[in-house]
Amino acid sequence: MNLLEINHMKKGFDGLGVIEDISLTVKEGEVVSIIGPSGSGKSTLLRCATMLETMDDGELIYLNEKAAWSEADINGSHSVYASKADLKRIHKHFGLVFQNFNLFPHYSVLKNIIDAPMSVDKVSKKEAIARADKLLKQLGLEDKRDAYPCQLSGGQQQRVSIARALALQPKILFFDEPTSALDPELTGEVLRVIKELAAENMTMIIVTHEMQFAKELSDRIIFMEQGLIQEQGTPEELFSSSNERVNEFIGKF
Repeated sequence: MNLLEINHMKKGFDGLGVIEDISLTVKEGEVVSIIGPSGSGKSTLLRCATMLETMDDGELIYLNEKAAWSEADINGSHSVYASKADLKRIHKHFGLVFQNFNLFPHYSVLKNIIDAPMSVDKVSKKEAIARADKLLKQLGLEDKRDAYPCQLSGGQQQRVSIARALALQPKILFFDEPTSALDPELTGEVLRVIKELAAENMTMIIVTHEMQFAKELSDRIIFMEQGLIQEQGTPEELFSSSNERVNEFIGKF
């Protein structure tokens, strides 16, 4: 089953095309890594897929439900979005983990995790706390329940932000360079958590610069450059690609 389908996505800023024409599908349980040089459109793709940015044109579908579609008028084609009520429901299908954690500094770890399930999904406080405690245990953070973000290492903060995303029980989890703000030692603990999620069949799309990690974990790797998917395939296919540009990029790592 396709959890996500993107058709002919386009996005530009100030007249400059950042995403030129991207189509992709992600199946249930699939782990897809997106690699490519800085400025290739990887993060913009994620921001459009999670509706933090609106697409200029194209179609966005979650679990066969259209969040946006393309319509034509005298000025050409452009994306039209579903109603607020429909988008609110569609939003529940996915979670997003940012590179800079984005935790509320004045909330404890527990409150950071239970806030969205209670306010967005109207989950009872008892249920939200039960979910949070289970996730904190799973992520090795049960002793940090009452700590504040400033009292945590970067790796711990990123694990809390993963717990916060998982507390909403999404079908698909997006990671935007989840280790780019961390030193190598802390990177390992976050990558270990993502590997554990993959082992549990969590559907994930991961923008990453960690080539070895992408190679070990992914079912499919997408190489983006100049706002287009230049190549995609299994890790084996990509790491033995005859595409010179792909080889050059991977070789740098």
